[in-house]
Amino acid sequence: MIQKSVRQFHEAWDLRDPDRGAAIIAPNCRFEDVARDEAQIGPDDYRMDYQRWRAAFPDGEVKVVNVLTGGNGPDGWGGEFLNRGTQFGNLHSGLENFPPSGRRMEVRYCSVMRVENGKVVEGRDYYDSATIARQLGLVE
Repeated sequence: MIQKSVRQFHEAWDLRDPDRGAAIIAPNCRFEDVARDEAQIGPDDYRMDYQRWRAAFPDGEVKVVNVLTGGNGPDGWGGEFLNRGTQFGNLHSGLENFPPSGRRMEVRYCSVMRVENGKVVEGRDYYDSATIARQLGLVE
């Protein structure tokens, strides 16, 4: 059940189906993007964040590399993922808005979540935002 939820959450990106990902998010789920120091609460915030990233990287992909269950009790899990895409749109973040660079980025990230009854109730994504910024030509 946990692995199914993990895969559904992340594979929604490649399927270009934010409702698929939102379907397994609890209404009060707090999901943190640690690199941006931002949090999304519930399915509507998930959809908004999905649209922000999809607008910036319309060809974006997320590949599941590894899913680990256990950790934080019977419903905890972690996973490794590969995120890549070309920045054809504005990239909006809490730090700044970055115009399209036309450059590709590829970064591995780790996601840690807690799942209860098939729904994500909390989570955090960790990734190297400096690598993304370098690949997009935003920093040297």
